[in-house]
Amino acid sequence: MSAGTDSRHSGFHEVSAPAEMTKDPEMKVVIIGNGVAGVSVAKELRAREPSPEALEVSVYTRENYNYYSRIRLPEVFGGGALSAELLALYKPGWYVDHHIAVYIGTEVVAIDRGRRTVMLSSGENRSYDALVLALGADPVRPSLPGSALPGIFTVREYDDAARVRNSVLAHPESAAVIGGGLLGLEAAHHLRSLGAGCVTVLEIAPRLLPKQLDPYGASFLERHLTARGLQIMTGTQLSSFEGGDRLEGLVAATGGEVRMIGAGTAVVSMGVRPRIGLAKANGLDCNRGIVVDSFLRTLEPSIYAVGDCAEFRGAVPGIIPVALEQAPHCASAILGDESRPYEGSIPHNTLKVAGIDVFSAGIVEYGAGEAVEEIRLAADPGRYERYLLRDGVLAGAIVIGSRQKARLVQPRLGTPMLRSDIERLTAE
Repeated sequence: MSAGTDSRHSGFHEVSAPAEMTKDPEMKVVIIGNGVAGVSVAKELRAREPSPEALEVSVYTRENYNYYSRIRLPEVFGGGALSAELLALYKPGWYVDHHIAVYIGTEVVAIDRGRRTVMLSSGENRSYDALVLALGADPVRPSLPGSALPGIFTVREYDDAARVRNSVLAHPESAAVIGGGLLGLEAAHHLRSLGAGCVTVLEIAPRLLPKQLDPYGASFLERHLTARGLQIMTGTQLSSFEGGDRLEGLVAATGGEVRMIGAGTAVVSMGVRPRIGLAKANGLDCNRGIVVDSFLRTLEPSIYAVGDCAEFRGAVPGIIPVALEQAPHCASAILGDESRPYEGSIPHNTLKVAGIDVFSAGIVEYGAGEAVEEIRLAADPGRYERYLLRDGVLAGAIVIGSRQKARLVQPRLGTPMLRSDIERLTAE
C-alpha cells in the first residue's frame, strides 16, 4: 500500500511518502498521534537512521490535519482566523524529505500485542516492530446542569477552535472562560480581540495560574489582563450553565455571593486527562497515564509512550517541553541505544499571555519549614521576577514581561547559584 495520506480528509496538500520499496524495511515503527510528541519522535528517529530501507516510520492520526501548533489554537478564534495550514509546523515537503509517512483521518482502534499489529478504523491491519503511543490528552468538561447546551466548548483540536469562532461571531455580546490557566487566559484574550463585548474568566483557585505563579506574580498578571478589558473572577465556583435553546449565561459563587454572568459562548479550560483507553484495553500498566520506564517503554518491550499520555515516576506533566525532552530518549531506545536513559524533566512553561511573556519553571510553592531562599528583584512596571534557591541550587523561577531574561535563566535551572549570581545574570 502507498505510504501517502488521503488528501480527502486534509486541510493541507497531500503528504506523500517515497515510492514503495521493493523489499520490506529492516524495522517498522508505527506512531499513533501526530502532535508534538509523535512527530518529535519521528523526527528523532530519522535523525538517527536516515535510510528508509533500514527504517520505516509511519504516523497515524484521527485528526484531518498534519502537525500544527496546538498552543496557537486560541489565535484561530482571534482576529486573524488562522487556517490549519498556517498553523502547520512543517510543510508537506518536509515529510517527504524525511521519509515520514503520515496517515491523517486514520484512527487506530485496536492493538494486537501478540502479532504486533494495529487495526485501523477501516478494518485494515498494519504491522510494527516498535509502537509509539503519542495519544495526547482529552480536555476536562464539567458535569454540571446545562453543560450540554450549544455554545459551550472545549478547545483541544483545530476544529474545536473554528467552532468557537463561529459561535462568538453569531453571539458577540459576551463570553466566558472557565479556568484561569495559561491556555484559558490566552483564549480569553483572543475572544476579546474577536469582538466579544465582555469576556469573564472564572478561576476556582484564589489566584490565576496557581501552578505557575506565586501570589505576587498572579496579582501582577491580573492587573495586566484587567487593563486589557478582561473581567477576572478568582476563588469562584461554577454551579451551572443557563439557557434555553443555547447558552445564555453561567451561575457562579464567589465568597458566598451567587451571581449570574452573561455569556453567549463559554470556553472550558479546566485541564486535560491523558488518553489511556487504547493502552488499558490492551493490558498495559496505567495509572493517571501510561506507565513508562527510563526509556519511555511500557511493560510491553515493543511499545512506548511519550508526551501527555505518558506517566514517568508518578508524574504526568502534560506540557510541550517535556514531550520534546522525552522524544530523543525514546527514539534512541527504539533503535537499540540505551546509553541515555530519561531521568525526568524540570517542568517549565514559556508562553505569551495576552501580549505579555510569562515564564515559570521548577517549584512555585514550598513548605513553611523548608530551607528555601526566595529572591524578588525590584521590577519595573512591566516586569516581575522571583527566584527560589534550595540548598544553593536554582529550584524555581518566575519571569513575567521579559523573554530575554527567561532565556538566560532557563538553562540554569537545577544548577548551583548564589543570590549574587541571580542578580548578575538578570542584569545582563
